[in-house]
Amino acid sequence: MRPVQSSAMTKVPCSACGALILPTTAESTGGVCMACKQGIRKNLEEARAFYKRMEAYDPVRALWRSLVDRSSDDPGLIGWSEPERTYFSVNLLEGEVYNGGFDQYFTNSSADSYRYAVAGLAEIGAVRSLGIVREAADLLFGKDGPPATKEGRWRIMRSSARRLSEVVSRHRRAGRLEQLDQAFWDDADRIGERLTDHADRHGLLKPFERPRD
Repeated sequence: MRPVQSSAMTKVPCSACGALILPTTAESTGGVCMACKQGIRKNLEEARAFYKRMEAYDPVRALWRSLVDRSSDDPGLIGWSEPERTYFSVNLLEGEVYNGGFDQYFTNSSADSYRYAVAGLAEIGAVRSLGIVREAADLLFGKDGPPATKEGRWRIMRSSARRLSEVVSRHRRAGRLEQLDQAFWDDADRIGERLTDHADRHGLLKPFERPRD
């Protein structure tokens, strides 16, 4: 009777990750394990790397959390420095537009700081993004621009003559607002890098930097 060969002896390494797989699997997949073939391993590794980065202390993230906490007590950003207003309001604008487009931004309270956001884009030199934001505001609210409060914008949205949903629908059919969303998402100005440089230049990160070992 022939001895049973160890399964470990019969396996071959995946050509992508090195995991041991059966020769029959390698033959059917072109030499890779099923996790690599289906993209599962890549997604898992990326997820692990992402959460590992999230666990690591980051002064930029610490600054942002601090500003979010302060905005709860001072939503008008009255007691803030100009560099802080720029950093916070432009980040709010970027996050809202990335999440749901310009119509979401102007619907939410984040657009209460619109005037700081457009001034901030100019301050950090994001001129292409600034032009996109202003055109979107013109499309939705006309040349007078959006009201400074969510309640003011909602009054326009709910008015029978100029309901925001109708305006958004009309311009989305024309395709222009979608084009502006996409143009902003393309991030030609690399806003995130400019904001980090801005925070560093004005000393916003200093209180959150930890001494190196």
